[in-house]
Amino acid sequence: MCKVLVLLAGLMLLQPAMAESGTIYFSGAIVEPACTTTTQQQGTSVTCTREGIDKVRTIALNQSQQTLPYQLGTVSVKSVNHVKIIEVTYK
Repeated sequence: MCKVLVLLAGLMLLQPAMAESGTIYFSGAIVEPACTTTTQQQGTSVTCTREGIDKVRTIALNQSQQTLPYQLGTVSVKSVNHVKIIEVTYK
């Protein structure tokens, strides 16, 4: 039993090192523009375009996490010293 635990612990320590090595290559092109934002007093409007069609979503500044149009990612709203920080994360 002790040998199995030592083996498992050793494998757990090796995994992060294995995950940090290697090279990933991407090929292709960006065919849609990034979403644009327009900040207003009550919220922020986010416009995303897919296949030439714009979709607009108003992001409320009093909610923590919301989705982008077309489910392209999320928008997080945080307050730091009475300042709103809006973070956009694409999938």
